[in-house]
Amino acid sequence: MPNAELTAPEQAVAAAIRRGHDVDLRSGDPDRDSPANAAAWGADRVVRAEVLAELLLGEYTDPADKPALRLSGARITGLLHLAFGEIDLPVTFRDCAFDETPDLYQARTSFLSFAGSSLPGLIASNLQVEGDLRLTGCRVSGELRLRSARISSNFSLNGARLQPSAGAALNAEHLDVGSNLLARDGFTCDGEIILTAARIGAAVNLEGARLRAPGGLAFGGSNLVVQVGLFAREVHAEGEFSLRFARVSGPLTLRRSVLRNPGGLALHGGGLNAEAGLYLSLVETEGTVWLEGAAVGRALNLDGARLRAPGGVALKGDRLAVDGALLAREGMSAEGEISLTDASVTGPAHFKGATLDNPGGSALSANGITVGKVLNLCEGFSARGRIRLTYAQIGSRLCFDDATLRAPGGKALTCRRLEARELAMRTAEPVRGAVDLRHARIGVLQDDAAVWPDELCMDGLSYEALEPMLPAGERLGWLRRDPDGYLPNAYEQLAAMYRRLGSEADARETLLAGQQQRRHTLPGYARFWGRLQDVTVGYGFRPLRAAGWLVALLAVGTVVFGVAEPPPLKPGEAPGFNSFVYSLDLLLPIIDFGQEKAFNPGGGTQWLAYGLIAAGWVLATTIAAGLTRTLRRA
Repeated sequence: MPNAELTAPEQAVAAAIRRGHDVDLRSGDPDRDSPANAAAWGADRVVRAEVLAELLLGEYTDPADKPALRLSGARITGLLHLAFGEIDLPVTFRDCAFDETPDLYQARTSFLSFAGSSLPGLIASNLQVEGDLRLTGCRVSGELRLRSARISSNFSLNGARLQPSAGAALNAEHLDVGSNLLARDGFTCDGEIILTAARIGAAVNLEGARLRAPGGLAFGGSNLVVQVGLFAREVHAEGEFSLRFARVSGPLTLRRSVLRNPGGLALHGGGLNAEAGLYLSLVETEGTVWLEGAAVGRALNLDGARLRAPGGVALKGDRLAVDGALLAREGMSAEGEISLTDASVTGPAHFKGATLDNPGGSALSANGITVGKVLNLCEGFSARGRIRLTYAQIGSRLCFDDATLRAPGGKALTCRRLEARELAMRTAEPVRGAVDLRHARIGVLQDDAAVWPDELCMDGLSYEALEPMLPAGERLGWLRRDPDGYLPNAYEQLAAMYRRLGSEADARETLLAGQQQRRHTLPGYARFWGRLQDVTVGYGFRPLRAAGWLVALLAVGTVVFGVAEPPPLKPGEAPGFNSFVYSLDLLLPIIDFGQEKAFNPGGGTQWLAYGLIAAGWVLATTIAAGLTRTLRRA
């Protein structure tokens, strides 16, 4: 274009570009120089886009040339059309205002900056920048379209404001950034950010960003790949923050962030792979935190987090795999269900002091969870709603010490087929609701009689020891809390523990109590026979009781028959009468001392003789039944 056709500012640009000199059209007044006031700028600050395009696509072959465009404070009129262009020089626009959306579709350049400028949008799909792309401090009122663009160094949105009237604010599917993606220092976005399948060679930094896309994707990072780390501390996001199937090789942190998407997903991390940890400490969420099938290295940190999804799922972590620790301490709270079904944690899982609130539903669903070390739901832990740990496997200790569990009218704690080396149940108050330990396998079970739950299901429960070691008289009250009534295994398990610890008396008392409890389940005739065995020989566990009956009956017979000696059957042939031996002969059904057959009592003494014979048979039968039961158990 002939120089005569150029305006003064255009001539200045044309003269400066060959040597890379700055062209600064600003007045020095910050308010007046703001691109938001570009409509008031005079002709001395206007540069036509077609002139810039011709200059940028020109050839500079002089060896002395060091071409670069460095333009500040200009108003760019018309369409800057650089699509498919090879721009062999760095391009810097500072505090410029563009009337139309620049078109750099599939263009190629070494460096591109729009720092502080105002743009109605940017068309830059398939753009290739061999250095940085800088949109630092920009005001963009339309879509930034960077689909499949490739930026060899940094992509900076620091301090930028993206405010499209409709649609996506940043559409950068398959974006490839060789170094960092920076969107901090006051970055705000009112519209969707789409980074699906983007690749970031270093870090993503969103610290302090404000993202608004109510009902949409505040941050759409599905299948995003980040090589160093994703840092998003103190982010405020309205809409879904999605990292679905993303892979972050370094740490991923959202510490102190606020994520709101009521009725939807506040954080979507399904299938996420956070290799160096996921840090959600002190976050506030409204909506579901979805981590189903995610893989997290080192630690999943929820310390002090506040998760809100009343009546729904606050945290969905089914099949979550944490290769390290799960931390949810220091006042962590959840309104809604925390679901960790079939999750695995190789290290400890700490919920110390956490508050889980989902009345009428499940506060914690962790059926099938595997924890390599301790699972602490203790030291101020509180749950309103069911805790489900069916088929859970805990590597060492499951602790409910000083916890508060409330699910009135239902099962507050379900630990069916749980496996743990140690279970501590010294809760802060009696559990409100039933506790189900059926078929659980526990090494040491620690409890406190003062806070035993009203209902405790124990069918098939096995344990090696109970702490504290209470005498059977006190521990039997624990067994009677099972709503299913008599369970042979429960009494036999407790008796076996007493035997292992050398307390045979407590073992016998436990088995006797079991038989007494069993008697209530039998038909009438069997209950009578059971009562008879109980009174006479204590079901074989009180053999001295039979001896006492024998001595008492023998004494009665000796006294009565000594006073009212029965006449002999054959006078002259009968042996000398001995009231003691005669009574003993009546009581012992097998041994014959010759007295019973030699004398014939009459009247009242005859009925006493019949009674002693019957009592002897009853005692013999009950003793035999009791001894048989005892020997069979032995």
